[in-house]
Amino acid sequence: MNNSPKKLRIGIAGLGTVGRGVYEILQKDRELITSRANCLIEVVGVSAKSPKDFIDKKIKFYSNPLAMAEDKNIDVIVELIGGVGVAKDLILQSLKNSKKVVTANKALLAEHGAEIALALEKYQGVILYEASVAGANPIIKALREGFSANEIKEIYAILNGTCNFILTKMLDEKQEYFVTLTEAQKLGYAEADPTFDVEGIDSAHKIVILSSLACATLPNFKETHIEGISKLSIQDLSIAFELGYKIKLLGIFKNYGNEIQQSVYPALILKNEKIAQVDGSYNSILTLGNNCEFNMMIGRGAGGLTTGSAVVADLIDIASNRENNLLFNAKFTDLKTVKIADLSLRLGKYFLSFVISKDQANDKNFIEKYFNNIFKIEKIIYKKIDENDFLCALITNQIIEKKLFGSIANIDSTQIKNFKFIRVEETKF
Repeated sequence: MNNSPKKLRIGIAGLGTVGRGVYEILQKDRELITSRANCLIEVVGVSAKSPKDFIDKKIKFYSNPLAMAEDKNIDVIVELIGGVGVAKDLILQSLKNSKKVVTANKALLAEHGAEIALALEKYQGVILYEASVAGANPIIKALREGFSANEIKEIYAILNGTCNFILTKMLDEKQEYFVTLTEAQKLGYAEADPTFDVEGIDSAHKIVILSSLACATLPNFKETHIEGISKLSIQDLSIAFELGYKIKLLGIFKNYGNEIQQSVYPALILKNEKIAQVDGSYNSILTLGNNCEFNMMIGRGAGGLTTGSAVVADLIDIASNRENNLLFNAKFTDLKTVKIADLSLRLGKYFLSFVISKDQANDKNFIEKYFNNIFKIEKIIYKKIDENDFLCALITNQIIEKKLFGSIANIDSTQIKNFKFIRVEETKF
């Protein structure tokens, strides 16, 4: 009698940091994975720009990843190429050929999610993508399964470890942005070209995916409001800290019923709120459901073994027949197109900082009069710069952003210099 476990034959396309992590986990933890999957997950094919020394020579190498989609000896394609070119072709062809897919491709899902969801339904396929958001933190599974009895009201998320590392280092060590970025690059936390990370694009791809899962909608990346951290200074972080806040780059989703907020920007958060305390290269996702209330995950959001473990978890689900074939929590025909809220209509608090003269700083009513009393000041700090100038930083009460901008537009740069504003978020957790 043959008691050997069944096999799940996989092909890995892309052997960079994550691809290597997946391969190494499947080798070093083979016994554990086999027992949990009740199945031997076997790598039978790989594809990359060139063969890699760490891959067993017995495993078939494909110079063209699309050829793996045609190979009848492969059951599951693990797409780790990234981007929206060859990766998209590979996934669509794999679905067409009745192969299941595991991917970490956040850009593809955020920018072409509608096309992928349509193909998934057309070919009655399976795509799992836990590794696309927040590394090993199982937020995709939570939104698809664990929170499925909830209407998700809000999500606040630190989704980029590079940015969180930089902001933490800037505040703790009083280093300016570009000095800290260079250090992050040397340590491997930031890419040679860090634009996708520091300008918020990576976080935006991720919050779009979470947003689509949260309310079963077609992904809408184009209308997402995106700001990064490259314009923040050590002065911003230090003054905010004195006022009782930390600055974090947040991906934000808010469900207003007939429309949603879906955005990425640096925000002040009170130091005693839990997500403000997540520092270094860690990711965190805070969700608010109508029944489950608050839930918060914290963990590594990147790295070969970290992200690779999420890929392997998806493979174990496929091997165990725990497959979810609803890409964004609903059939394609039921996925809604939702209106993205105009951020200029946001009602919230704001951090304002600017330089004024000594005389203006001594006039207790100057700021209120200058801004036409459109907001009340909740907290305020003055810092002497030199004999003539003072830095003023304040937190407003709640005000419509458009109304604040209207007042800002009339600023006289000879009286108010170096003006800056940052939004304040209150998670209440």
